Amino acid sequence: MSIQEQYRKKAAELLSSGDVKLVIGYGAGTNPDRRRPLFIRSAEAASNLLIDADCDANLSGYLVNEGLLSDKKKVGIFLAPEGIRSVNILASESQLDPDQIVIFGFERDGGSIAALEGSNVRDYTDRIATLKSMPPDAEEQARIDMIENMSAEERFAFWQAEFSKCIKCYACRQVCPMCYCKRCIVDNNQPQWVHTSSHTLGNFEWNLVRAFHLSGRCVECGGCDRACPVNIPLRLINRKMAAEVLDAFDHFSGMSPDQETVLANFRKDDPETFIL
Repeated sequence: MSIQEQYRKKAAELLSSGDVKLVIGYGAGTNPDRRRPLFIRSAEAASNLLIDADCDANLSGYLVNEGLLSDKKKVGIFLAPEGIRSVNILASESQLDPDQIVIFGFERDGGSIAALEGSNVRDYTDRIATLKSMPPDAEEQARIDMIENMSAEERFAFWQAEFSKCIKCYACRQVCPMCYCKRCIVDNNQPQWVHTSSHTLGNFEWNLVRAFHLSGRCVECGGCDRACPVNIPLRLINRKMAAEVLDAFDHFSGMSPDQETVLANFRKDDPETFIL
């Protein structure tokens, strides 16, 4: 049985028995290689679920929609490892109860896809642990090396040019499961912390504030890269911040639902090499 048929059958059974009230998965998009989020509430509709290598969206952000989990009923959701890491972070930040989440785990490998055994976030602890030491792919590593080999002046000019393209659409914010605040700091105008206009200062403020807010929290799902209409390499700066946090604090985000967020946790033995 294919993973698609296996997960359709599982979704139908969970919905029929009442074990879950909803399954969040993937359905056909507007063209053959696109997939869109699909919200299934009946066993009959489970046949519309799709699962293949084009299912690259991190669906975990839908779990924190206001009121979805307030009735304490369980919700099923299709998640790759980065999505499972997101659930762990959301649980550690008290945004959801991980035991309400029934996971349909899967993993992409090039053009193929495989099921991951388990249904609770804790079932995937060992798999997530292997990601900590996994190097970036060759293309991503080449981009990282390009930045690392720049002087401070060249790096500043690079990001200045990239951020100058920002149109403040906030698509990166909307797609990110870690951006769950009911009202973002950039939406406040009394006082106004970040310039809302799409100009040099406002663009720098927004993109750097967001990068710092994601430090030790980003799961590198790549949603921000894909959502950006002007192709700013947001994943690159997030990966750099993740590497710095890993190097300084040995912190890899989303390891477990009990993991503390690195920038919201203080230990007396934390290194202080960043203090000038």
